[in-house]
Amino acid sequence: MYTLSLLLLAVFSLFISLWAFVRWDASWLRNLNTIPVQALIILIVCVFLCAGLLLLYRLLQKQNEKKLQRFALLSILLLTLGQLAFLFLIQPQLRYDPLKTFDMAVEMLETHTISGTYETGYFSRYTNNYPITILTYWFLRLLSGFGLPKACFMPAVQLVNICCITGSIWLGYLILKDLRDPRRAVFYLLCCVLCPLSYVWAGYFYTATLSMPFLMGILYLYLRLSRSTSARSRIFLGGLLGTAVILGYKLRATAMIAFIAVLLTAALNFWITHRKLSASHILSGLKKYAGSAAALILTAVLSLGFWSSAVNHYVDFDYENTGFPMIHWVAMSARWDGSFDQMDELYTSSFETKEEKAEANKQVLLTRIREAGPAGLISLGGRKLLNTWVDGTDGYLAENSYCTFSKAYDYLLGNESGFLTIYAQAFRALQMLVIGFSALAALWMLWRRKERPGLFLIQLTLLGGMAFHLLWETNPLYSISFTFLSLMLLADGAASLAEQKAAAPVLQKSWLLCTVSFAALAVLLFLGKKELVETPIEKWNYCVDQYQYAGGYDGYVKSYDQSYVQTFTTDRPFNRFSVRVINPLDGYNQSAFTVKVTREDGTVIYENDRFLSGLVEKNKPYEFILENTVTPEGSSTYTLEISPGYIEDENSLEFLSYNTGNYDMYPGGSLTIAGEDQKNGDLAFAVYEYEITTYFSIKLYLLLCTGLLLLTGSLTFLLWRCRRNFHS
Repeated sequence: MYTLSLLLLAVFSLFISLWAFVRWDASWLRNLNTIPVQALIILIVCVFLCAGLLLLYRLLQKQNEKKLQRFALLSILLLTLGQLAFLFLIQPQLRYDPLKTFDMAVEMLETHTISGTYETGYFSRYTNNYPITILTYWFLRLLSGFGLPKACFMPAVQLVNICCITGSIWLGYLILKDLRDPRRAVFYLLCCVLCPLSYVWAGYFYTATLSMPFLMGILYLYLRLSRSTSARSRIFLGGLLGTAVILGYKLRATAMIAFIAVLLTAALNFWITHRKLSASHILSGLKKYAGSAAALILTAVLSLGFWSSAVNHYVDFDYENTGFPMIHWVAMSARWDGSFDQMDELYTSSFETKEEKAEANKQVLLTRIREAGPAGLISLGGRKLLNTWVDGTDGYLAENSYCTFSKAYDYLLGNESGFLTIYAQAFRALQMLVIGFSALAALWMLWRRKERPGLFLIQLTLLGGMAFHLLWETNPLYSISFTFLSLMLLADGAASLAEQKAAAPVLQKSWLLCTVSFAALAVLLFLGKKELVETPIEKWNYCVDQYQYAGGYDGYVKSYDQSYVQTFTTDRPFNRFSVRVINPLDGYNQSAFTVKVTREDGTVIYENDRFLSGLVEKNKPYEFILENTVTPEGSSTYTLEISPGYIEDENSLEFLSYNTGNYDMYPGGSLTIAGEDQKNGDLAFAVYEYEITTYFSIKLYLLLCTGLLLLTGSLTFLLWRCRRNFHS
């Protein structure tokens, strides 16, 4: 089992790491966007990142236990403050599935039930999201009992999310401290501090992050249980473990992977320890943990019963036949790269009963397997691995795209975020390289010295996460839950390299590699000046981007008094705006609308007499261009008004809006339809400044280049200074 697991982890990780050098979005580099340049850029950043990690570990080796504890507390403080800063500077808003569960929880404050018709039957299909919705509802009910206004609900749940992420990081520290030593555990915390993924999910309140502390907690509780000498303590820990397993599983099924890894590791350890002992000794060993096993099973059963009762209480519709069976996700994942497909969702929804849905998806799955063949299935597995794990950002750019727009946003997530993307991608490439080579090193030690791998439990859990998504739907977001497991293995692998005496000659010469990388970086920065400073590009600087739409749709415009009036507030310049609409025809139709934008003093800044429906592409936002850029004097309010000019029956447009009435996604404005105020409603619209400019100004680029060269030069110099110390 050791051999197969370590071999698979090495193969998967090294496969991902190699593709991580070239599979990232470098389109902003324009003519430099070639595979050799992409690989070289990631390689250079990996070299300096590795150098920084080695120097940090050398620093920790000189610290005593008391100072290590201070480093640990300082790291947690930095991580927490970093997440809070990201949350309050960027102010990211929930969207898509996280928004649906949150919005439903807000609605439940009035209805106390989960709606089967919400958002075209979302909760009738995705029954797996009942637990997070109910937990959110309980939390919001508590907050509302203390008089907290609805406007504070989303920041409140995001603060809970930060607690979950920080708690997961701390559990990782305790696990590594238990399995290795305090120094490596603190080094892991420093790796978390340096990893951008520790911060960018601060606002992402959803199952991927909420299940993290339970996944990590399962591993930690097992370690505590296996080392406990008190029968009473083992029973207590077993009960906690059973509760953590079920709650983690109910939030996100991948938490169960940790428990499966625990069971396999426990069984393997028991077999190795007792295989040469007598039957009486084996029976005695089993009795030792009988109480904790009974407590685990009991609390797991009680927890399952509790959640079953909670769901039955809050779900008052029959979801037996509307809920998607598990085979739906397996069948959907058996195409191209395993990602979500709208057609598969519609196909499953078209069948009436649970049995029909399951049978239809079974046939689809078998057909896709036959068509792929053995070679096709291997290729599919590779694409699914890459889809889930190769993206160093895990999709944080897209998931944080609805937020407050500012300079901080531009450099972290917006127009000028390319260098942070490079850093995140290099972090992923290095991470997977270290995990892969560490697995091979553990395999070598196992064969040559019969030494069992010290972090096998962590490696097995990560391997389980990779293997699971070979069978399930894939998405870069789905690797979020395993972020800190990967960082634990990165820290341990880098520390092992720094401590290996056999690696001392290589480490002593590592400053030469940094010198070469420094020269290559200087050349790339020189070549990049043409692309980033001198080459004109298009930029969209957003003031408002309220692109969410949900709620009770009125469908196409039916009467001439059905006008839409949306207000918005901004202090940023703009010269364009757009609305999200549906044109029911693929071809041309005659329906037309008038569009007008006015200042708060009544001055008209845009007016269009005949906006034709036939100009709109299906489901795409339609853009309106102002003659001149509007520059507000401070924060100013504007009104966008859309009125029917001519209606051609059912061919007229449908204007999309976020109109559930539960939560105000855009508090900077309000929506009126046909003279009726929409509670917490807003159009799906955007306001922005379009300009032709360059990626960076020359001053900013020179400042950036100077900073990068100083940082990398300092790392090179420090490695040169430390070269004689790597043998000790």
